[in-house]
Amino acid sequence: MGRNAVVFKKVRTSERSEATILPAVVSTLGLGADEAEALYADARARGSNIARAAGNGAPPTGFAETAAIANVVARLAAERRLGRQRVDKLSSRLATAAELPADLVRLVLYVEALREPQLLELPPDQAIEAQLRMLTSFAPVSEASLWSSQLNGRLHCVSHVGDGEPSRRVRSVARDALRTTAPAPSNSGAFIHALPVLRSGQPLAAIVVRARPEERERALVFAEEAALILPSAIERQALLERSAEDERTLVESGERRLARLGLDLHDGAIQELAAFAGDMALLRRQLSGALATHEHGDILLGRIDDLEARLVELDRELRELAGSAECSALIAKPFPDLMAEQVEAFSARHQVKTDLVVRGRFDSLTASQRIALLRVVQEALTNVGEHSGAGHVSVRVFPARTHVFVEITDDGRGFDVERTLVQSARRGRLGLVGMSERIRLLGGRFDIQSCRGGPTTVSAMVPKWRPAPADGTTDEVTSPSAVFASG
Repeated sequence: MGRNAVVFKKVRTSERSEATILPAVVSTLGLGADEAEALYADARARGSNIARAAGNGAPPTGFAETAAIANVVARLAAERRLGRQRVDKLSSRLATAAELPADLVRLVLYVEALREPQLLELPPDQAIEAQLRMLTSFAPVSEASLWSSQLNGRLHCVSHVGDGEPSRRVRSVARDALRTTAPAPSNSGAFIHALPVLRSGQPLAAIVVRARPEERERALVFAEEAALILPSAIERQALLERSAEDERTLVESGERRLARLGLDLHDGAIQELAAFAGDMALLRRQLSGALATHEHGDILLGRIDDLEARLVELDRELRELAGSAECSALIAKPFPDLMAEQVEAFSARHQVKTDLVVRGRFDSLTASQRIALLRVVQEALTNVGEHSGAGHVSVRVFPARTHVFVEITDDGRGFDVERTLVQSARRGRLGLVGMSERIRLLGGRFDIQSCRGGPTTVSAMVPKWRPAPADGTTDEVTSPSAVFASG
């Protein structure tokens, strides 16, 4: 605490009160008035708490101010709103106020911002990019990249911040850095510099930066600080990538099994059922002659007709099941089209008015999530057709910032949810329980709301975020909540 507190101990004086310091910092960062109001409140609270815990006086207050400014710097980096020009203005103003070298102020702010919790809690790909972005904003470097060979043994660029794509020279220097535990040597005129990111003394990744030869030592000091923080994010990223690979393997295996099931149904059970239906038709023709004069002949033949109708419905359901086993189609088709097909088939089969509302993009859904949400809609509509007596059903599918939601509502007779679930489980009818389990295993939530007399709503949500996105995009992060602390 002491090494950083001294930097801003002169900022907090009787002449420079909260009313003058905070607006100066906010104006330097270029934040709007609405943002600033929220920042003031958080800054006061944070500064007071840190100062109270550390003891009153200038050093604790100075450290609280440093931590609060580092907090907003980290948030700006996470939002891609941090650039060298903004850092230069902030460092210069604070250095002037503290009567300290701007380079020292810059380094202290950088070190504190790297360790901010909201930066470390980001998804790993976003955390890595934000840390590299801070490196290019604070350090005398024009670009920075992180390289690793953890996933499959092949060297690849985990993240890159700067203009253009990493050059072959950058890749070569990164490969050399992964073979050592010390900064990669460079000649006096080199512009590319690298050092390994270590875990338990072994190279885990490599940071490569572009800096002028005379700035090499300063650039590596900043990079070394980043190398102390990056291992946890790198390992989380590698874990998610392995999980994504495992998921792809499981999906492909499931596809093969389901395709085999579809073929077995078509070539086995469905053919046997067709033959049985033929035998039933022959039996009816034979009985119609024998029962022509029987007093209950019409009743008996009516029963045969009922059995034939049941066979036709069973044949249809088995063919639908065989078709739905073709998972490759579920993955290849656009998700809204799959939903529309299910709703149209249900409406045509049961003569129930059905509305479908689909909005937004569904690119973030994994194959498992697409299949799970589709099965939820299928099962919910099946239950509506068989049990609800509904005249109208609405299906809504939409993405929010972090999740994708599916909601099916009908105006049927409704039911006691808890009692029905228990009775269904005892009878071995696990449709509702199966829907819940599918969603739960994917980290989502499943819910049924109903009562006698209706309506009934079945809803499910799955996380929108996808492991190891190929395009490197980031989710929206909330606005900064603190700029500067004061006691």
